[in-house]
Amino acid sequence: MKKGCIKAAVALTVIAFGLVCLGKKTGFFEDDSHLYDEFES
Repeated sequence: MKKGCIKAAVALTVIAFGLVCLGKKTGFFEDDSHLYDEFES
């Protein structure tokens, strides 16, 4: 039971790390609100 929980935790950590890396690489976390300021006025 403990081995299964440890494997699941490691797998979730690797998946989360991969998603964060993918998001950073694609620019998902960048703040681009400054690009749209001229359209708000």
